[in-house]
Amino acid sequence: MRLRHVVRRALRRGRGLSGEAGMSLVELGVSMVITSLLALLMVTWFSAGVGSENSHRSYDNALTDLREVTDRLGKEVRSASSLTAAGPTSLSFWLDSDRDGVAEVGETITWAIDGTTMTRSTDDGVTSAVLATNLTPAASSFTYDAADPAAVTRVTLSLWATAETRAGGDQLEHTIDIYLRNA
Repeated sequence: MRLRHVVRRALRRGRGLSGEAGMSLVELGVSMVITSLLALLMVTWFSAGVGSENSHRSYDNALTDLREVTDRLGKEVRSASSLTAAGPTSLSFWLDSDRDGVAEVGETITWAIDGTTMTRSTDDGVTSAVLATNLTPAASSFTYDAADPAAVTRVTLSLWATAETRAGGDQLEHTIDIYLRNA
């Protein structure tokens, strides 16, 4: 009964059992360890979210590049007056932009897979643009339904790109068949 009386009196006074009113060094250390673990957990969670966002952004950018290239190339080839050269990594055609029936400087367009990039240039030597990056050169190619450029009626473009992800690189493929209307 005596112990119960001491405990009640200490609690009534607002003190611990030892008679001290402050926090001990052990309690402070335990609270700091718990706070540090929570902070570490939050930083890990935040960095995982940022890494995931970067992976998705890389994937979306690569896929957007592939779609934009195939859309633009498709429009130009369908409007082309004739193919002038057809190779596995490049395609040249005459696009009569002023519709006068005369092939002029600047109207011959060349699309080329140059290593890991897709470029578009004209025969005037001034205009050149990189339209896609991170291509896989061994897998990206042009194929045709005929060996002679004048006899080609269908161009198949297969583009493979690498999107950087946290697990390494993810391969994306985009293939399109383009039928020439004006040739």
